[in-house]
Amino acid sequence: MNVDERSDLGLVHYLQCESVGEPGGRTFNVTARSARGEAVVWMEKEQLYQTGLSLKRILVARESPVDAAIFQEPAYDAYAPIKVEFKTDELALQHDPASDVFTVIARHMPNDDLSNDGFLEIAFSFHRDKAKEISERCFTVVAAGRKPCPLCELPLETGASHFCVKVNGYNSSENPMGS
Repeated sequence: MNVDERSDLGLVHYLQCESVGEPGGRTFNVTARSARGEAVVWMEKEQLYQTGLSLKRILVARESPVDAAIFQEPAYDAYAPIKVEFKTDELALQHDPASDVFTVIARHMPNDDLSNDGFLEIAFSFHRDKAKEISERCFTVVAAGRKPCPLCELPLETGASHFCVKVNGYNSSENPMGS
């Protein structure tokens, strides 16, 4: 039985991103908490990077309003706290310029009709100061993995030689990046 679920944490008081695992095999997540509950959204490295980049672009392009309106949180009629954890298929970012509040919407779509997974959607909102913090944290978490080759930008493996096609095509003996 497919169960579709849409939840909104409203304004969050805790927002963090992290990676789990060793470089080359890491998984990434964003954790958001509010008085309504908690969401852990797992994602690909590129999704985390793009989230940080999109936040940064909006922060630079739009100034904070002098008299920000009060953010109207969506109605909350659940009797139990929200507790969701899933791998997202789709991320969306919204910015309300009147209240200067950012909202992330993460969705998980079932893979096929045979799946028992239903449609999941979680939204959480945060103010500009948290947007700045999480944007920088996204870049820090992504950059903490394997360092890229300065020439070809492929990830360098720790302790292993690197064959860089930008150095001399197929001649690995002249590769200054490896041994």
